[in-house]
Amino acid sequence: MSNHDQDIGAVLFFGNPMEVIPRRLIASTTLTHEEKVCWMAVKVLSEHNRVHDLETCPQLAQMLYNDPERLEPLRDVLLKLRLGRWLTRCGESVSGGTLYGVHDEVASIEEVIRLDPDYPALVAAAAEHDREDIRQLAQATLPLLLPSPIADAG
Repeated sequence: MSNHDQDIGAVLFFGNPMEVIPRRLIASTTLTHEEKVCWMAVKVLSEHNRVHDLETCPQLAQMLYNDPERLEPLRDVLLKLRLGRWLTRCGESVSGGTLYGVHDEVASIEEVIRLDPDYPALVAAAAEHDREDIRQLAQATLPLLLPSPIADAG
C-alpha cells in the first residue's frame, strides 16, 4: 500500500438522499457562494464514499478553484463549514484518513459534539483566527457551547 493510499478517509452524508442540494443550504444567508459550492463538491465526493482527507484533497481544490494546489483557502472554507455545522469531523478511518459527515441542514451543537468531541476546541481556536469572518462565526458559536443556565438549575 502506498503512502497515498494510507490517507484515504470517507465522507458520510447525513440527510435526505432524495434532496440533492438542500434548500436550506441555498437559502443560507450565513454561507458565501464559495462555501455553498464547496459543500456541494463535498457532497459529490461523498457519493463515492472514499476520498482523501478533505483538507489536503486536490480533487476538492480542483472542483472549487480549478487548481489542485489551492489548499490554504480550501482549509478556511472547510473550517467555516465545520464551524457552521454543515460539515462535521467524525474521527479517523481504519486506514488513518479522516471521516467527515456532511449534513443537509445545520446540525445541532449536541449532535456535532457527539460526533466530534474536539468541536469546542476547534471553535475556541477559530475565535482567534486571522480571518474576521471565521473569527466572528466562532465567537458567535462559543456561547452555544456553554451549558444552559436553565438546565443547570434543574
